[in-house]
Amino acid sequence: MSSSIRILAREENGVVLAKVIIPHPNESGTRKDEKGSLVPAHFVREGTVTVNGNSLLDIELGPSVSKDPFLQFRFSGKKGDLLKVSFLDNREERFVAEALVQ
Repeated sequence: MSSSIRILAREENGVVLAKVIIPHPNESGTRKDEKGSLVPAHFVREGTVTVNGNSLLDIELGPSVSKDPFLQFRFSGKKGDLLKVSFLDNREERFVAEALVQ
C-alpha cells in the first residue's frame, strides 16, 4: 500500500498545531461484505512522532479507529522544525512522512 500521509504543521507564538491524515482502510475484521463474508482485518496498530529527531509521542491505535484516521496535536516548537511521523499496521506495513513546520 502506498503511503500518502498528509501533514500540516503551523507555528504560532511558539506553539505548533499539527494535523495528520493517514490514508488507510482500517478494517476491524468484524465487518461483512455484500456476500456476507468477513472483510479481513487491516488497521493501523501503532505510531511515533518525532521533532528534529527527538521523540515527541508514541501512539497506540487499533481496529476501532476509523478509516483514514485524522490526528491533531500541539507541541512547543518553531518554524523550520522537522516533524516526522511513522505508522505501522497489523500487516507490518510501515507508513512514513515528514514536513517542516511553517
